[in-house]
Amino acid sequence: MNKKLGYVSVLLLSPFTMAMQPMDDQSLSLATGQDGLSITINTDLEFKQIAMIDKDGLSYTGHTDPDNYTNKAGLVVAGVAGTAAQSVKVSGLSAGSSTQLGLKAVIDTDRGTGLNGAFANIALSFDGVDGIRISPFSIYAAPSTALSTLIADVYTTNSMFGAGNIPKTNVKEILRSNSNIDIAFDPNNKPNFNIQLGAAPQNRMVLFGGGINSICGAGTGCNMILVSDYATAGDASTAPVGASFDLQLTGHEGNPFALNGFYAGIENTGLVFGNTGESSKFDLKLNNVTLGTAGQSATGTFHALPNASIGNVGITGASVTNLRVNVGGM
Repeated sequence: MNKKLGYVSVLLLSPFTMAMQPMDDQSLSLATGQDGLSITINTDLEFKQIAMIDKDGLSYTGHTDPDNYTNKAGLVVAGVAGTAAQSVKVSGLSAGSSTQLGLKAVIDTDRGTGLNGAFANIALSFDGVDGIRISPFSIYAAPSTALSTLIADVYTTNSMFGAGNIPKTNVKEILRSNSNIDIAFDPNNKPNFNIQLGAAPQNRMVLFGGGINSICGAGTGCNMILVSDYATAGDASTAPVGASFDLQLTGHEGNPFALNGFYAGIENTGLVFGNTGESSKFDLKLNNVTLGTAGQSATGTFHALPNASIGNVGITGASVTNLRVNVGGM
């Protein structure tokens, strides 16, 4: 028995024991038949609210009283006020209908060249879908009393909504998207993203590829409202009043809008997004632009003419060249 235990001990401590040796990508491939990792995900993304919180209020005091504008508030994405469904859902599109969002990630690691160092390469692509659908949502400005808090290790849940999913007092609706936002992919060249972490020999953290045919391409587009008030002042259960328009973006002259040349990453100044060179052309339209409520007229206006749409505005055959957007804190 002691001899057997001795043999086992020697075997476990032997330098030839494979379980004790680190394996590089090539060795892993020889052992498992897999060069790197391939991960496929099918899911629906759904959330109640996403908030960006400013802890110290309005930091610029050139036109305000600094003693009164130093309180925490948030910019929040959540469901549309007064509707039964308060969740926002991101799903896939297949033949014009919602389906699970399919993603595929191919992950490799490489030692790099020269002194540049090693890096991880993650190639993301869409799997089994021909587009993305974002359900109706609103953007709100919410005071600290309506936001969840984390103090020390105590998490307190708050909601922006009261009975009937109506926003609470002092929660203000800023923008409302009344319809699904459908992003239709180029079926022959679906969007993809190449992410490099570490040395990043592609010189960017994220490079975009593929193309899209349209955003809100069906009909006249997706209806949106910049909300200033409601039909009954201050009552979010009534119809919103503001600047209404139907947003639509398509590739120019039936061609897809290519994402090649666009990039994103984190630099010392913050999050950077942009493109290199000139992009492909696109058409951007704001259809059925209405300022206020259609059909309403004010006493004393010329012949009491009712308010109506001012028509459509937009640009065709536009492109961007060497775009660079920097997002950082203040």
